[in-house]
Amino acid sequence: MKVFLILLFSALIAGAQVKNSSDILVLYKKQILNDSEQKALIKFAENRHKKVDMAKGDHRAIIQKHSDGGGTAAWFLKAKSGSKVEIFAEKKRHWAMKEIGSSGIFFAAEKFPNMTSVHFRFSVNGKRFKHGKNHRFGFESYKWLPDSLKQDGVPQGKLISMGKYKANDEFYKGTQRDWWIYVPAQYKEDSPAKLIVFNDGGGFIKGDGNACTVMDNLIHKGKMPVTIGVFINPGTIPREGKEPMKNRGNEYDTCTPKFANFLEKEILSQVYAKYNISKKAEDHAIAGSSSGASCAFTAAWHRNDLFTRVISYVGSYCDFRPTKDYPLIEGDKSEYGPFKTAHDYPALIRKTIPNKNIRVFLQDGENDLDNVLGNWFQNNLRMESALAFAGYKHKVAWGKGMHSKRHGQSLLPIIMEWIWKND
Repeated sequence: MKVFLILLFSALIAGAQVKNSSDILVLYKKQILNDSEQKALIKFAENRHKKVDMAKGDHRAIIQKHSDGGGTAAWFLKAKSGSKVEIFAEKKRHWAMKEIGSSGIFFAAEKFPNMTSVHFRFSVNGKRFKHGKNHRFGFESYKWLPDSLKQDGVPQGKLISMGKYKANDEFYKGTQRDWWIYVPAQYKEDSPAKLIVFNDGGGFIKGDGNACTVMDNLIHKGKMPVTIGVFINPGTIPREGKEPMKNRGNEYDTCTPKFANFLEKEILSQVYAKYNISKKAEDHAIAGSSSGASCAFTAAWHRNDLFTRVISYVGSYCDFRPTKDYPLIEGDKSEYGPFKTAHDYPALIRKTIPNKNIRVFLQDGENDLDNVLGNWFQNNLRMESALAFAGYKHKVAWGKGMHSKRHGQSLLPIIMEWIWKND
């Protein structure tokens, strides 16, 4: 019996495995790791990060999501053996990383509940690494409303792929983009339909909660009017032998009428030619997330004759201008004028008289981004305050989420019903 137990114990040691962040967390909580556990951790770290230099610290955490909406994160970092290595995050959170034997590979792990976000930085011997776009993660889980899911007996509209559109020279020369048109089952050629445009459109037509399913249900139940949907991606510029160059920032973060003019002349003109759509601005809405949201507001602000209804998820109402633009040079005659960024909208909203005909739904979470461009959540609060001060029709949904459209998507049936009201 004694020999059997010894053999069994030896087999367990030899068979130590690390498959996910939960396994790493178990080992992180142990005081002492045996040789098999150390080898398993090192093997996992090297396999997982074989395409990155773990010493630079610009790689992502390893994330494992759980069914309760939360998840477990694990980190690895290379440093000189014996170093003091830590992870620092906002809200005074930090974790000491443990060295795996004397390998110079350090690790840590932590379990996080639902509605948690983390913006982390590595630190070696008191020197903190630079924070980058890979240094954030979060967990969000929301329940779908009934009108976000396909329902029996509800006629489904058609989602038509319009292929890849190549822009003319007038606005975004050299760009090309995918786009789609949604036509509800209730559409009739002899009755003008409403119109809604979704920026970053490809992200709104997938899976549960997608905008087409929501519109199917709401139109069927009479909770929103018959509406044609246009889903359009930002442009990219092909480059021989290289990945296409993204034009999203140029289109979405530059606060001029340019993108709305592009939509009108090059995209919506095609839609008008195919379908009977009302030409009234009050019958047109535009929606988006992040920079796509601030772009939606820009379209309504500068082309209020084209759009009057705005849906904004985690809007990027932040300061994107470079430091060379402070202060503006007197007599600046650039195409952008004195207001070059969505950070300026709260002031414009307060000072512009009379009000523009804009109805706005704002959604954001208190764990949204906080970086050199600004604090996203605070800037959305500034937008709310300005809209309330100036007397604009608006509604908000604040939560604990991060920089993601998940919360907004979960509320889309409520948002869509409200945005089309005329109260």
